[in-house]
Amino acid sequence: MEKYAVLRKYNTILLFFVLVISVIVVAKDILIPMAWAFYFALVLYPTANRLERWRFNRAASSLTIALALFFFVVLLIIFFSSELIGFSQDVTFTGERLRAMLKKNFVWIQQTLGLQVPQMEQYWKTGLEKLGGWFIKELGVLGSSLSSITLMFVYLFFFLYYRSLFTRFIAANYSGPHLERMREISLQSSHIAGGYLRGTLILTLLMAILSLVVFWIFGVRHALFLAIFVAVLNIIPYIGNLIAFVVVFLITFITKDSLGVALGVLACLYVANMLQENIGRPLIVGTEMDINGFIVFVSVVIGGSIWGISGMVLFIPLVAVIKIALQLNDHWKPTAILFGSGEVKPVKTTKTEKLAEK
Repeated sequence: MEKYAVLRKYNTILLFFVLVISVIVVAKDILIPMAWAFYFALVLYPTANRLERWRFNRAASSLTIALALFFFVVLLIIFFSSELIGFSQDVTFTGERLRAMLKKNFVWIQQTLGLQVPQMEQYWKTGLEKLGGWFIKELGVLGSSLSSITLMFVYLFFFLYYRSLFTRFIAANYSGPHLERMREISLQSSHIAGGYLRGTLILTLLMAILSLVVFWIFGVRHALFLAIFVAVLNIIPYIGNLIAFVVVFLITFITKDSLGVALGVLACLYVANMLQENIGRPLIVGTEMDINGFIVFVSVVIGGSIWGISGMVLFIPLVAVIKIALQLNDHWKPTAILFGSGEVKPVKTTKTEKLAEK
């Protein structure tokens, strides 16, 4: 009977995870903006507390932060739209140059790949048609994303406005050791998830500046747009850097018509990324998460397959929160070893008075 009881227990856990994954897949249009709003609330609630110490009431502080972030995002959208118009012309020019280079080297291509020039032109035309279809599809996705972005700011306002209810909810439902454990989980989750996102935003800005300097040195066109492109993709571990470096290498190689310049840009971006990862990230983000590379990579893959780019970014701090919950539970504490990069570090405690801070 004891063996069957253990089996029922693990079947219940498995069923729970299946139901959770089913819900986050089916309801992703609702949950993605809500998740972004929740993480931004973790980052910005100290600012809300500071505004309230400056005689802002709760509604005014929450609304001020939500509107400030909204206008910042609007400015980013306007900037990217204006830059994209000029950049799209260079993309057309780049495509023509690439086609000319393929024709110029058709003998080598024919010997290596066994393709004739008419076949290459047909493949090129088919590729452009697929690219156009993808672009139209992405425009539709962007239209639906704008409504999600608007929802995100509404959720952000309510999360900041009602943030004290979460503390009262914990106090009303738990007592004794369970209350202390839930307090520690909430405090540490807020500290690590908020610190991770704040640090990631700072590292994104740092990578944008370093990339901009590199592009200016080599005279790459649309340096600011490409620098922001590289910095934004740098948020996605492993996959983002690979995509950004390949795109920048191809654009630089074709527009500058120099393999040396393209390799120089690629080498400098790689060095900048190494400086950011080995010096900037430990100093700015810190090592509190202590998650090994395999778990991070799996989080990116699973998050990308479920929520796309949002999942690639948000699932990493989510895994950090799960790791904290495992460490603070005596039964599941050994499981936390699988998440860490080495020995399981003791979770730093925070003053419990901060929990009562409004």
